[in-house]
Amino acid sequence: MSVGGRFVPQRELGSGRPLVLLHGLAGSWHWWAPLFPTLATSRRLYVPELPRPPRELGEDAMGSWVLRWLDAADLDQVDVAAHSLGGLFAVELAAVAPQRVGRLVLVAPAGIPCGRGVAGRLLPLARSLFDVRSQLPMVLGDAVRTGPIAVAREIALLDRRDLAAELPSIDAPTLLVWGERDRLVPSRLAQEWQRLIPQARLVLLRCGHVPMLEAPTELAATIHSFLDV
Repeated sequence: MSVGGRFVPQRELGSGRPLVLLHGLAGSWHWWAPLFPTLATSRRLYVPELPRPPRELGEDAMGSWVLRWLDAADLDQVDVAAHSLGGLFAVELAAVAPQRVGRLVLVAPAGIPCGRGVAGRLLPLARSLFDVRSQLPMVLGDAVRTGPIAVAREIALLDRRDLAAELPSIDAPTLLVWGERDRLVPSRLAQEWQRLIPQARLVLLRCGHVPMLEAPTELAATIHSFLDV
């Protein structure tokens, strides 16, 4: 499939109402794979490879990209689950095209800066990698594929893009999921997200920044319960 002249690799599996899974910083579809057996029993899963953020980031640029991808995939209204930097894509999509988003799951989303900057995130990033050390070959492989410059740009984006103005306009029923030991996107930000998004629910899991790899059974059950209300 092509979006804006660029081929977009993606995974599709399962059957039922479409659920789009958006990966995080320097990630890939592999990060969501531990949840596939549970989610694919009742959902048609679509897991696209997200583009790298451009040097000059226009407002709603990433949400507009997801909207173009939905059009190319011939998908009308979808549920969306997004992790970390993927949360920026998901929230912008919900802001620019609210009619295309049914229910929204945000897992430790980026979008409210914590003021650390690139240097201030290096140690939390290293600790987050230690939390997923059993999956380190896959995680490092994705990082190498992304490249160090693009990874640094994505980290910088975490402190440049502030979604606070967009969050109150989200109409989709929203579930926030956070790891209590999240070092990269601190769990103290979860309350601010919950305050800004109308009627958002918050679930805390006993893990770090990557619940898909650290607590996949609990995360899958939480998402499944929310989506199938």
